[in-house]
Amino acid sequence: MSRRIVMCVLVFLIPCALFAQFEGKIVGTVMDQKSREPLRGVNILVEGTNYGAASDAQGYFFILNVPAGLYSVRSSYIGYKSMVITQVRVSMGLTAEVNFELESTILEGEEVTVIAKRKLFEKSATSSISIANAEDLETIPIRGTQNIISTMAGVIVQDGAVHIRGARDGEVGYFVNGVSTINPVTNRNALAPIQEAIEEIQALAGGYTADMGGANAGVVKTELKTGTTSLTGSIDYRLDGFGDPSEGKKFLDTYTYGHKLAVATLSGPLLSKKIRFFLAGEMNNQDDSEVRFSKGYKFENLVDSNPQNLELDTVTLKYPDGFTPFRNDKQYSLNGTLTLDLPIRINIGGMISSRKYDVLDGQGNAPMLVTLNDRSNYYENNTMLLTVKATKVFSPVTYLDIKASYYQYHRELGDNWFGNDWQKYYDSTAVANYTDGEVVYRNSWRPQYNYYVNGFPIERNGAPYNLFLDQKHQYIGTTADLITQYGRYHQLKLGADYRYYTIRSFSISPSVMDYTAPNGTFNYTTYGSIKDVPADIWMLNGAVNAYGYDIYGNETDDVIRYADTTGKSLGYIDAPKHPKQFSAYLMDKIEYNDLIINLGVRMDYFDLDDKTLKNPADPEVDKDASMLAQDAWEKIKPEPIFSPRIGLSFPVTDRTVFYMQYGKFVQMPSLNNVYFSTFTLARQIVRQGYYFLNPVGFGLNPLKTTSYEIGFRQQISENAAMDVTAFYKNIRGLVQIINQKIDPTASIPGRYERYTNGDFATTKGMEFRLNLRRINRLSTQINYTLTQAEGTQSNSNSAQGALYFNAQMPTTINPLDYSATHTGSINLDYRFGKKDGGLLLSQSGINLLMQFSSGHPYTHVNVNIGGQTDPYTAGIDYMQDTRDRLAAEPIGSSLTPLTFNTDLRIDKTFQIMNKELTAYVLVTNLFNRKNVVNVYEKTGSASDDGFLSNPLYSATTIAANGGQQYIDLYKAINLENAQAYWDNIVREIYGNPRQIFFGLKFSF
Repeated sequence: MSRRIVMCVLVFLIPCALFAQFEGKIVGTVMDQKSREPLRGVNILVEGTNYGAASDAQGYFFILNVPAGLYSVRSSYIGYKSMVITQVRVSMGLTAEVNFELESTILEGEEVTVIAKRKLFEKSATSSISIANAEDLETIPIRGTQNIISTMAGVIVQDGAVHIRGARDGEVGYFVNGVSTINPVTNRNALAPIQEAIEEIQALAGGYTADMGGANAGVVKTELKTGTTSLTGSIDYRLDGFGDPSEGKKFLDTYTYGHKLAVATLSGPLLSKKIRFFLAGEMNNQDDSEVRFSKGYKFENLVDSNPQNLELDTVTLKYPDGFTPFRNDKQYSLNGTLTLDLPIRINIGGMISSRKYDVLDGQGNAPMLVTLNDRSNYYENNTMLLTVKATKVFSPVTYLDIKASYYQYHRELGDNWFGNDWQKYYDSTAVANYTDGEVVYRNSWRPQYNYYVNGFPIERNGAPYNLFLDQKHQYIGTTADLITQYGRYHQLKLGADYRYYTIRSFSISPSVMDYTAPNGTFNYTTYGSIKDVPADIWMLNGAVNAYGYDIYGNETDDVIRYADTTGKSLGYIDAPKHPKQFSAYLMDKIEYNDLIINLGVRMDYFDLDDKTLKNPADPEVDKDASMLAQDAWEKIKPEPIFSPRIGLSFPVTDRTVFYMQYGKFVQMPSLNNVYFSTFTLARQIVRQGYYFLNPVGFGLNPLKTTSYEIGFRQQISENAAMDVTAFYKNIRGLVQIINQKIDPTASIPGRYERYTNGDFATTKGMEFRLNLRRINRLSTQINYTLTQAEGTQSNSNSAQGALYFNAQMPTTINPLDYSATHTGSINLDYRFGKKDGGLLLSQSGINLLMQFSSGHPYTHVNVNIGGQTDPYTAGIDYMQDTRDRLAAEPIGSSLTPLTFNTDLRIDKTFQIMNKELTAYVLVTNLFNRKNVVNVYEKTGSASDDGFLSNPLYSATTIAANGGQQYIDLYKAINLENAQAYWDNIVREIYGNPRQIFFGLKFSF
């Protein structure tokens, strides 16, 4: 029945309308300057566009569907001077108010120009909102969408993940020109626009209207620039120092990291002013993309102690100051828009990004263990988003937007020597040919054993990483909106959105090629070619995880079943996944004088193209293949979910606006918690394993959030305003890992791990914003957030330790380890105008950005003495294997230290005829503060992991691995550079050090 309802709604909506509106609206009144009487029939025109209107009998006018940007609005009327109001800022989804008071005249052609004041706050917003426009982005001393929104109230970036108002990573929606840029596998943003191409960026933390979905925590909306009526452009180039960064030398007491950034823009008409284009291209090359606090070292004549090596060599380990090798990152991006102001207005947009960056061992976090190895891996990400929107205006009050979009993402983890030819990774002949005989393997398909230097595993040259990965995601989307202004007060919107995904993934351990060697490493049967290896042996020993590919990495659209010559089942590989997402919504925006009400209801329908076990406690087994039978699974039947939303704002006084918001929000779980090779999963469940396998959530439901907020905006003076918001969120259905116990009478024993919807969280807090309009050259923006975020677990794998001990799953709430109680930012911009400050200071400015955080929760632990200790990871073993630790206090009772960071930009613009040349210096972490962002849970320190400092833990290991030489090596690698923590916990101990950029920008 539910499917029929959804299809009926779809059939009804698609013919008439289908997309979320991200344009703004201009409203206002026109009156006689002296009599104060309204003027009817006044022509209102947005200059440089086809947008316009005429005032009614009350002098009122409105202009719909205006893209975000800065405009001049003209009014003209016979017998009156024309008036032009410049610098009118229109924001996405909001209403800009422009009022005219016309002066009568007997002369024709007279004109009055007025510069609009920058708004101190958005009266038309019915929820909390943070906005940065193109002018803000031009002078702020940071770059990138994530860095920009991190300065906004309610947003925290911890360990590279974005959290809004205490929500988990992956609950933020990202939209560019109204189209989602979320990677559904990770639920993270996959495509960030070039900063110079952004007209406006908004962060909606409290709630949002019914035309947006797929995000529980908040939404980040970005609008790209559109073409201008005259030809303009710019070229910008910056670098972070001079010389070879790998030498570890300082310039101005700061290391250089080999960063070079070039950006070019071009905008203008194409054949006619009715056809306009905008293009932006970016090249970003970073020799060291990590930019971390590091200290060099040199150890000579270290003796290899690996007993597997027949000849024990001596080696020299050398590492540069301030530079992380094997971290080159190159990215090329192109953004563009094409606007056709025809009877049917057409907007075409495109974003393309190609990025390739070096990694080591799949993560790139162990450079100190591979200083002897010239071989590394790479990740290559290629992303594309294309959109076409057609707008049909039926009347001044009604129009239809229809948009089609295509998204494509391709990710590859490969080898820098052999690219994606993974069959050569372990081929000794191919390696020898590539290195002209310099690298010799110990046999046909295996490299030489690692060195063990005082217990530290040091890779030899030519050692490969045993993984190849190929992933492809794409979606085709169609969306539309039918918008009509019903009378003066109601703006109605009916819309829908449909996305059809195709998701493929293939990964393999290339060492499985050893099965094709006549003299293999191990004592097992060898085969002449990869297709001679039985499929089950190939998949099991190659750790093949595939859907949408066969077991050799070739794309397929079908389920592939494998059998031996007798017909015995050897397993099967899944077809590509086709999740589908459909939503429909109905909205009414009521603007009654200064009272604004946003009413809406949204229906979401998520089909994950997923299967679940018919009986998780007793699944049917295919005994021939030693895996779950195909009949053990059944398709999941999704259900529609309805989400009401309401927001309102109204004036309390002429300077105070009260607002409140309530809404329900849903989103799909990350598909990397859902999708896995059925063969691998089924084999693991049947054959079991250790306490942690590869958990997958079959049958996961959407995540649900209920959000409340209340606040007020207060104009303090003519040039200052504040915004205070209180919020509360209730989050249900978060993903957690559990033990699935199996019926004792079942054909397979024990238990297995899987994901399910079981965690919950509550967050509450307050946000404060202060906006000071520019006075005496200085403008100021201050943001502060007070947050209390608590939940049963901080991420889906937090309970791994409890699973091992078969303990009860957490049911009480504790502080979430990524949140911070106090966060904030202060942005000061001091700027001279064109004819201000004399020749030296005119068109110069300084921008100072300060950010702080009170630190995030962690739990101090006690560690068991004894057991096996790895000499390299001895200080952090307990953080990986929770069996070796015990909480010494209530969960989340301790806090990491306060962090404080200052960024600076100084610039000066020179006029060269009618062109501009801007020279600037940009400094991140101005005071080179060593901010502690994580600590060792045993000690609460960032500099002491508690291993060497406690002989009870370390004495035996020190004695067995070279005494003082081991101590010196451990200090250099793990204490001064936090290598083991970074490598295994995949987090940093400290924030980034100071970086100085020098740049020139030429504009015309």
